[in-house]
Amino acid sequence: MINAQNFLKINRERTGISLQDMASIIGYDTGNLSKIESGKLDANMRVAMAYHLILKIPLERLFKYHYPEITFDCMGRASKLKSMLEEGFITTSLNKRIVSLDIVIDRLESLHKQYANA
Repeated sequence: MINAQNFLKINRERTGISLQDMASIIGYDTGNLSKIESGKLDANMRVAMAYHLILKIPLERLFKYHYPEITFDCMGRASKLKSMLEEGFITTSLNKRIVSLDIVIDRLESLHKQYANA
């Protein structure tokens, strides 16, 4: 499987855009952009959006390698938060938060199943 960083590099190279040109277009240092493409640094939102816009990579494809990890981490945190809230005195306001967390957890579970098998 191609990791997300190699994915950026492969798509950039397929278009014929050099690393130096991409860095200039984005307004980024060539060395740092190289580190992002090799996985030594994480891409920030500006870099990710630039690759999306310049290379016409759909956002879903651009981030698909991150979905399983992010959905799993967020599910765990949402479940912990829900458990913590349920230990307290339940008020109407607190109950609404718990119901919202249930919706979020269900959504994340569905997404995790979808992308973990992709």
